[in-house]
Amino acid sequence: MVAEGMIPVVVIHGALRSRAGLWPVVRYLRGRGFEAAAFGYATRRESLDQHAARLEEFIGTWLKGQAVPTLGILTHSMGGLVARAYLARPGAAGQAARHRVAMLAPPNQGAALAEKMQRFKPFRWLYGAAADELLPTRAATLPPPPPSAEVLILAGGRLTGDRGYLRWLPGNNDGLVGVAETALPGIEPELIGGSHSFLQWRPSVLARAAAFLQAGRGER
Repeated sequence: MVAEGMIPVVVIHGALRSRAGLWPVVRYLRGRGFEAAAFGYATRRESLDQHAARLEEFIGTWLKGQAVPTLGILTHSMGGLVARAYLARPGAAGQAARHRVAMLAPPNQGAALAEKMQRFKPFRWLYGAAADELLPTRAATLPPPPPSAEVLILAGGRLTGDRGYLRWLPGNNDGLVGVAETALPGIEPELIGGSHSFLQWRPSVLARAAAFLQAGRGER
């Protein structure tokens, strides 16, 4: 059960990652006064809908079936899509009155890289089910977050110029996800810079996310 006055935050990794890589993030959040837990999912074997169902079950067990005033969600990469699929489930509203979602480099509009690599057999073998779940056509089927959810999007990439780390992806990008691909309707990303794989461990990025998870849009 979450201690009174503490905001619970569930942390969700990206594709081909695991809960083990989230422990530094969980420790950071606990040090900032949050009750934090890491959620892992099988990116290669299951769909976003299955991940979302498991996330709802995980949160229910963690909170011991009790609703909380505010539930924080901190995601990296594909974890943002898992969070959106969870928020679309009726059960999400019963677990928290409001949600604060901090997304690090989320492919909210799908990943052009996944689309380009669809016919490359090693890519499909490596990513498994996620190869299809990351497509722009799949991401387009996810509804936007509900009005009860506050969302912060932090995007990597280069801080100067209009080209990213991966030259054959259009526009600025972090080496895997384009800055433009992170946006949601009415929610533009904050450009924090850097490469995709390391955003979740950068102290400055975690500090920005933690400030938002604590106070929402009133943190500035």
